[in-house]
Amino acid sequence: MKPLLVAALLASLATPAFAVPFCNTPRGGPIVSSTIDADLGENEKAALYEMELQREGIDARQVTFWNGCVQAVVREDGRNVMKFFNPWTLAEVAVD
Repeated sequence: MKPLLVAALLASLATPAFAVPFCNTPRGGPIVSSTIDADLGENEKAALYEMELQREGIDARQVTFWNGCVQAVVREDGRNVMKFFNPWTLAEVAVD
């Protein structure tokens, strides 16, 4: 039993720690709040953020919401990269 416990402990220490973004902002953000219909579904809100990111010159696709942030797949240098954005400022949230 002890060797199994030691192995499990070592395995948990060996797993990499992943940094995750967290955007502590009021629900919806300014883009959604400024729309006429505040009762939009998540897909409609994501579409609004996708359009706003593209208007800012960011080639964003597949926009969703995660941990308070706007998550998007962004095309950069010929490849797709997942990025996170603050829903209030649309500034990129660093993932360290």
